[in-house]
Amino acid sequence: MSIDAYLISFVLFLAFAGWYRWRTTRLPEGVPQHRQPLRHTFRATVDSDIIYLRVFGTQIIVLNSQTAANDLLSARSLLYSDRQVSMMVTELLGWGRMASTMPYRPAWRTSRHAIWQEFNPNNLSNHRPKQLWHARDLIRRLLTTPDDFLHHIDYTLAASVIALTYGINVKPEHDPTIERGKKALRQLQKAAIAGTYLVDLIPILKHVPSWMPGAGFKAYAEQVLPDTIAMIDIPYNEGCSLIREGNGGESLLSRNLARVADSNYDHAHNTEIIKDVAAQRKGQEELDKVASSRLPSFEDLPHMPYVQAIMLEVLRWQAVLPLGLAHRLTIDDEYKGYYIPKGSIVFANIWAMLRDEEYYPDPDVFRPEGFLKDGKINYKLTNPIPNFGFGRRICPGRYFAMDSLWISIASILATFDIEKAKDEQGQDIEPDIQWIPGFSRQLRRFKCSITARSAEAIKLIKDSELA
Repeated sequence: MSIDAYLISFVLFLAFAGWYRWRTTRLPEGVPQHRQPLRHTFRATVDSDIIYLRVFGTQIIVLNSQTAANDLLSARSLLYSDRQVSMMVTELLGWGRMASTMPYRPAWRTSRHAIWQEFNPNNLSNHRPKQLWHARDLIRRLLTTPDDFLHHIDYTLAASVIALTYGINVKPEHDPTIERGKKALRQLQKAAIAGTYLVDLIPILKHVPSWMPGAGFKAYAEQVLPDTIAMIDIPYNEGCSLIREGNGGESLLSRNLARVADSNYDHAHNTEIIKDVAAQRKGQEELDKVASSRLPSFEDLPHMPYVQAIMLEVLRWQAVLPLGLAHRLTIDDEYKGYYIPKGSIVFANIWAMLRDEEYYPDPDVFRPEGFLKDGKINYKLTNPIPNFGFGRRICPGRYFAMDSLWISIASILATFDIEKAKDEQGQDIEPDIQWIPGFSRQLRRFKCSITARSAEAIKLIKDSELA
C-alpha cells in the first residue's frame, strides 16, 4: 500500500473514531441533554439558557441568554477569555496576528491595550472629524448613484477605517488597499466556518505537502496566505512612508508609533503589534428640529435620542455575527450545578439574546421605540450590547463603530427619503432580502428607492464637499 493510501486510511479512521465517540459519549452530569444542531434559532427550539454538545471530542457550550453570558464570559472572564485556535484560519491563512483571534496570552493583552488606548470613549474626538467627512462622502455618493447603496456603504466604511488607522486617503473607487482587504475577508469567510477543513480537527495534517491527495486545503492556504500578509503589511508600510514624509496626518498608526518612540520597550516588537491593531419619519422629524438647515454633526448626538435608538435597533434586528466569536475555557468550571470541562468552546448566542421577548417584544419587528423610555435611551438595554462580545474579549472599537453608524444614519435621514422601489405600473416592489452564506451575515443586493428630500437637501449635500 502506498504512503498516500496509508495517510488517507489513517485520516478516515480518525474521523470515524471521532464521530463514533461523539455518538456514544455521555454528557456531563447536570448538563441539559439537548443535541440540537448548532444554529441561530436555539432559543426558539430549546428552552434553556445553556446547551451542551459534543462534536468530534470537542465540548461545545452555547449560552442563550445575556444573564448566562454575563455570568460566565464577563464575571468569570479570566477563565473564559481564551480563543480556540483554528489551524486553518490562525496559522495557515495568517490571521493569528489579529487581536480578535489571538489566544489569551501576554501578546494579546499588549495588542488589546494599544487598541483601547486609541478607541476608548475619552479619545473619540480624535476620530470624529474623519468619520464626519466619510459620512458626508457617503451621502454624496448616494445622491449620484443611489442604486449602488450597498457598495457605497461598504466602501465609505472601509475608507474611513483605513484613513483613521493608517492616515491613507483612498482612491474614490477601486482602491488597492480596500480591494486587498475585501479579498482577504472573502477568504476568511470561507475558512472560518467550523468543520470546513479537516485540519482544524486533526492539526497534524498541517504538515502534509500540498501536492498530496486530500491536501487541497494546504494548496489553498499557500495561495491565500500572501493576500493576508499583504492586507496587513502594505498599508502599514505606506502609512509609515507618509509619516516620514510629513504627509500622514493624525492616525492610529502615527499616535502609536509616537508612543513607541517615547517608550523604553522593544521597538520591533511594538511595531508588529501596531500592524495588527487597526424608523424613518420620526427620525427625520427629530433631525429637522435639531438641524433643520444644516447637516447633522456629533454635537447633535445628545439631542437626538430617536436617531440613536434607530442605530441601536439596526444592531439588534439583524446581528452580523449570530454566534459571536468562540471563547475557550482554560480550567474546569461549574455553573448552576452544571459541570463545564476545561477546553470547552463557548459560544454566546447573540441572535437569541437579541430576540429575547423579555427585553424585546415582537423581536422580528423593526421598532426603535423599544430602546426608549420616557423619550430617552433606556440604558438597561444597551449596557452591554451583546453584538460586541463579552468580558475581556469585548470589542475595544465598539464606541468608534457606534459613532460611525450613528453619524451615517443621521446624515442619510437628514437628506434622503428611503422607500420601496416601484415597478412599471407604479406598484411597490417588496424587497427580496437574502443573506450571503458565510461566517458573518452579509446582504445580497436588493432594490429600494433613495431620493433626496428636497432641493435644499441636494444643496446641503453638494456644499458638503467644500466643507
